[in-house]
Amino acid sequence: MSSGGAVQLVDIAQCPTPESLAEAIKGAMQTNGFLFILNHGLEKQAEEMFAISEEFFGQETAEEKLRCAYANNRGYTRVSQEVLDPTQPAPDLKEGFNTGYIAPGSPPVPSHPLPARMAKHTEALCQFQHDCFDFCQRLLEAFAIILDLDRNFFKANHVHDESDVSILRFLHYPEVPPGVQVSPNRAGAHSDYGSLTLLFQRSNGGEGLQILPSTEPLDSKNWKDTGVVDNALLVNIGDALELWSGAIFKSTLHRVVLPTPLPAEGIPERFSMAWFNQPKPSASLLTVVPTSQITEHDLARMERKGAKPGVDITASEHLLARLASTYKQLPQNAEA
Repeated sequence: MSSGGAVQLVDIAQCPTPESLAEAIKGAMQTNGFLFILNHGLEKQAEEMFAISEEFFGQETAEEKLRCAYANNRGYTRVSQEVLDPTQPAPDLKEGFNTGYIAPGSPPVPSHPLPARMAKHTEALCQFQHDCFDFCQRLLEAFAIILDLDRNFFKANHVHDESDVSILRFLHYPEVPPGVQVSPNRAGAHSDYGSLTLLFQRSNGGEGLQILPSTEPLDSKNWKDTGVVDNALLVNIGDALELWSGAIFKSTLHRVVLPTPLPAEGIPERFSMAWFNQPKPSASLLTVVPTSQITEHDLARMERKGAKPGVDITASEHLLARLASTYKQLPQNAEA
């Protein structure tokens, strides 16, 4: 097992009730907003997903990638297409594929085109999406308990059907050969847009994920390594849940960087997968606590990210505004 760095580790097998889970995760979610979880039950499926990802990025044809190019927050994004941190001149050194909702059936029915090397795995993809959603529902119940809300409050504002805009994203960070000089920016500094993110990663792909503690100003240089914990799931709070909770739960800036200076032997390729859990589009993100309870520091953090506590904005409006800032020249619509 590798180090967890600046991030707390919780064994969910030791949390048999929603109340015990709430108690175990409360501290991490109210400080860094990041948490490693062991024994989450998705380990075998995650390995299958990594195999699908490696096949797609390593063997899929350019024609298939182009046929399934990014639109409406779904599809393929090429290397350097994204700029998650607009303050940095260099684009992100990664490529990705966003899979949207896949309806159960015989066979399952994707809501958008899938490339050939993914289309043959629709049953596994469909089941993994469903199980990621269910795991998030378990966490969302614990969050409601922490805030003394009806325990179903957050769960009722998330659905997994054809209206769901949650995304299962496959990411590939290409290797950097020996002697090649590139920007250290693999994924620019950003916070996630939805309620929760489940990140699956492997230690053999190297480290590089860093967080900026929520106590730091957004322009601070005091980044902390998260480390990698084998077989653990990395969970983090997104902007929607931070807004909902009045910054009781922290949506923390994070990035993926290369070591500086680059080692002489180069950097291996890195694969990761993320389930971006989104509230249902019509959900109101109106803050559930008095805005007077939000500290000046947290207000400033949220405003820098475009969040306005106390404003009755829908999850769809919030998501579209955030996507527009990331994909400035790519098509969007109200279903993104």
